[in-house]
Amino acid sequence: MFHLNVLGSLSLYSDGASPPPEALQKRRLGLLALLAVAGERGLSRERTQAYLWPESDSIRSRHALDQLVYAVRRALDTDPFVAEGRDLRLDPSVIKTDIALFESLLREGKLEDAASAYGGRLLHGVHLADSHELETLIDREASRLEHSYQKALETLGSRATEKGDNSAAVEWRRKLAASDPLSSKFALCLIETLARTGDPAGAVQHARAYQDLVRRELEVEPDPAVESLIAWIAERSVRKPARQPGDVRPAPSASLQSAVLESAEPESHRARMWILGFSIPLILIAAFAFVTSGTRTNSPSADKLARTAYLRGLTAWQDRSSSALDTAVVYFRKAAELDPSYAEAESGLANAYVMIGYSGYRPGDAMFPKAKAAAQRAIKLDSTLAAPYAALGMELTWERNFSAAESAFRKAISLDSTYATAHQWYGILLRITGDIPGSVRETGKAAELDPLSLQIQNNYATFLAGSGQRAAAISHYLKMIEEEPDSNWVQRNPWLLTNMASIYAESGRFDEAMRFAQRAEHILPGHPRALSAVAGVYRRMGKHDLARAAFARADRSNPHYAAYQAMFYAAEGQRDSAFAWFDRVEDWGIPILISLRGLDQLKSDPRYDILLNRLGMRSAH
Repeated sequence: MFHLNVLGSLSLYSDGASPPPEALQKRRLGLLALLAVAGERGLSRERTQAYLWPESDSIRSRHALDQLVYAVRRALDTDPFVAEGRDLRLDPSVIKTDIALFESLLREGKLEDAASAYGGRLLHGVHLADSHELETLIDREASRLEHSYQKALETLGSRATEKGDNSAAVEWRRKLAASDPLSSKFALCLIETLARTGDPAGAVQHARAYQDLVRRELEVEPDPAVESLIAWIAERSVRKPARQPGDVRPAPSASLQSAVLESAEPESHRARMWILGFSIPLILIAAFAFVTSGTRTNSPSADKLARTAYLRGLTAWQDRSSSALDTAVVYFRKAAELDPSYAEAESGLANAYVMIGYSGYRPGDAMFPKAKAAAQRAIKLDSTLAAPYAALGMELTWERNFSAAESAFRKAISLDSTYATAHQWYGILLRITGDIPGSVRETGKAAELDPLSLQIQNNYATFLAGSGQRAAAISHYLKMIEEEPDSNWVQRNPWLLTNMASIYAESGRFDEAMRFAQRAEHILPGHPRALSAVAGVYRRMGKHDLARAAFARADRSNPHYAAYQAMFYAAEGQRDSAFAWFDRVEDWGIPILISLRGLDQLKSDPRYDILLNRLGMRSAH
């Protein structure tokens, strides 16, 4: 039996085992998720094709869907679909979904179980296809399910109040407020409940946090009823003695209580809330994780919840985009909070921090120390896991403690020789330290072990090109892209695009190279690495003026600007300027060290070896 989670993020697991890696390919999971949303009614093949391949003609999209259905069946080694005429739906005897469980529990009136089954907003942070129609469907269903969840929490809170169970009433209303942190109605309900049940300090604290959040995120003044309630709480705290056992605070005045319990945002405000639904910053997601983690640690279902959070984090981590890695951090941390002995969760957290720092999505000096701490926690919990040693190896590579990094990678591989990421990251270290054949060998091994990881395939193709095997690199890129149904992933990854642009330009395929480079610039406007790729294509075309004009658009405030400016001058043959800019570099990110090793234009200059030695890298000679 397989289990598919779509509430929150997207993950698939099977009873007692991890799912086949082939089943976790993004487009295959996307088809399962789409049919999970459709539920028992299913979807017609034509509608499914339109959702997943909106820009393809009917013949191509029909063929693509047939291939995708076949690939899913083969990956799961069973048929998860029920085909009735032209309609497709999931077979509930093969795949159970959290969305079906949630709605079934609601229909049965099992509200507590339903609230536990709701893992978060439908497909939060998951991008299935560039289809406005599909986005509208998911947004509509997400809003409907979220509203059902909130109504269940409101009912549970009211029942607890009627029974005099104050702690339960607070907990349900805390979850309700966390479900929409910007809702004044839910915030007021929690504040009033906290005050009424004898926690005025907690009530005021939440009220102030809510006011700050609204001012910061919406740039408007919060509902005045919140300030009125704070004033009422302060007044009661001054007039009444400290709470005695069994004492329950009297409720606010009828008019204020009415404002608290019936307050609702204007329609225009609610509309704005739904628009903001997919762009609320990471801090709000983290706030939700923090609020809901408080009472689950000792719950009998804590292990299951931790496992679900871990799998969602793993799915997000595999995407490697900035937003997905942010989401991965939240889920891995949530899993670790639910189960403090969960070594894999700490290891996942380390990996997520590594990729955020490696990719330059956040400053390396902020991310890599966190990666190191999480890896060390994982190793302390379970020293037999390979993944935390690999993450530690990447952190030590960032520190430029290359000998210790190599020991960590070797340890990871000795513990699990099939762990593709360890081979991939070890290959990166070998590239930096000058072992070019070794870097190709290790990333090639990783590519064999995990043929579905585009990031690993990208590294392997790049190192093939760096070893002089440009034809093989382009062949690998072509095979990788043509076989990848999720072309949107390719178009979202700026570093894959810049690497492809460089290799294609070196091979004289300028139109394709420029398309890749400009797409990378579109994803990260002003980033010096993206603009360096654009400039590199122009340079290969002999258009040096356009190359200089392109790089002039680079953001000088970027911490990696000095390094890419130096490499730009190196490519232009201006060695003195290149070394002058290298002297200004403060942040030697791992991708910069990789690029530095491949600067053939500088290798005959004695200053190049001096620079490598200064960075602890092996001399080029």
